[in-house]
Amino acid sequence: MTYLRTGFFCVLAYIFTSALLYGGPFQALGLLTFWRDRLGVAYWPVLILVAMVFAIFATKSAVRSGMPHFLAPAVFISISMICSALLVGGYAENQRGRVVESFEPDVELRSSVFSSFRNAPREFQLFLHGAALKNCKPYAWSYRLMEFYELPPDVAANVLPSSWIEECKIRRTR
Repeated sequence: MTYLRTGFFCVLAYIFTSALLYGGPFQALGLLTFWRDRLGVAYWPVLILVAMVFAIFATKSAVRSGMPHFLAPAVFISISMICSALLVGGYAENQRGRVVESFEPDVELRSSVFSSFRNAPREFQLFLHGAALKNCKPYAWSYRLMEFYELPPDVAANVLPSSWIEECKIRRTR
């Protein structure tokens, strides 16, 4: 019975934490498996290991402080997921900031990495992680490449702020 209760709380902790951080129960698993190549920053898996080590120590501390043993795996799952998201997200944001600074756009728009965790990858629709204009050329941010790529006018007209489209006279070609 204890294993069943422990398993139940583990699944509950995973579903709740994944929904909170990533918008659904399968997004976190997808980012770690199928879409792991979609984040181009180096060494992000090491940050997940660091988060897991921290979660081990935090969970042991909680058990020593009186938390029931059957909750320990569920607490570990939640803490490791939260710490992983914070470490990897913070690292990706920091790296993006460096690239943006060296790119020197005229104007720039950013979605937080946590928005990207929740909304990407979506094959059927472009999620704009970030955008920039440089000399009235539209660019979008790619976490896979960890750089800006030029947006075709047909796409830019659909996803950029209307003030940018009007200012730079971006028009569809089709």
